[in-house]
Amino acid sequence: MKNVCKIVLLSLCIIACNNEKKEVQKASSEDQKVKVLKPKLIHEVNGLTHCESVVYDSKRNVLYASLIGNRENGDGSIAKISLDGKVIDTMFVKGLNDPKGIAITNDKLYVSDVTVLVEADLETGKVLKTHTTEGTQFLNDVNVASDGTVYVSDTANSTIFALKKDGTFSAWLQSDALEHPNGLLQVKTNMYVAAWGNMVGPEGKQKQSGNLLKVDMATKEITKVSKDTLGNLDGVQIYDTEKLIISAWKTGKIMTINNKGDVKDILTVGRSVGDILYIPEKKLLALPMNIQSQLLIYEFQEVEE
Repeated sequence: MKNVCKIVLLSLCIIACNNEKKEVQKASSEDQKVKVLKPKLIHEVNGLTHCESVVYDSKRNVLYASLIGNRENGDGSIAKISLDGKVIDTMFVKGLNDPKGIAITNDKLYVSDVTVLVEADLETGKVLKTHTTEGTQFLNDVNVASDGTVYVSDTANSTIFALKKDGTFSAWLQSDALEHPNGLLQVKTNMYVAAWGNMVGPEGKQKQSGNLLKVDMATKEITKVSKDTLGNLDGVQIYDTEKLIISAWKTGKIMTINNKGDVKDILTVGRSVGDILYIPEKKLLALPMNIQSQLLIYEFQEVEE
């Protein structure tokens, strides 16, 4: 009888130990789970004819998107859209030819339009001025620096132009090392450039993919951030304190990249994703889709992995 009791007690101890082990493993597994941000499509805005760029107006809590139109003179415009995906006005700024990059500052909207930089009133949408200078060919993205200077990339001739506060508009930096710049973003003392890539390869045949570049705004020294070419880059935005978020037009990839050049794919949409917008405080990502004539709005939501 004593042996039977010993066997029963030993069995109970083994069962208890196994249950305790399972509980420890379960708790350890739960501890290892981390919360990450994942994009979820919340709004799909259609009918935006060849939407190219989007910007956020925090004062009025609305989005502005450039609509290239059907490439007829005067059929391009800037649309006003609510954050919940409702189109307020597709012709807020009208009479443009082929509008692309947009930036806003001091109740003014600046948009590149082929060879000119258009300045419009944010209250009325009325065009106030057009700025141009010798040598502009294919003006693309627009970025307003902290000192009020408006920078514009010219993808065709691998140049960045600058509109200074005194109204002068001229080339700021021209270099093949800019790799035909597209997206622009000033962060502190640097201008980040999302490069489209060399238009023609070394043998004059194929197009080469672009890099994410960094330009020291004081010395104008150009350095590569990306370790490898990333595609025909278009948009660049701040993602968080350590990373930027970039888009590749041809592949439809949305990626994050840090200063060491480490890249992480976070989303792939259709070909022709343009000059993207990310609003960190709202965790909203807006993707203008050129060929599809739509604007996709994503919200980054926390999920466990």
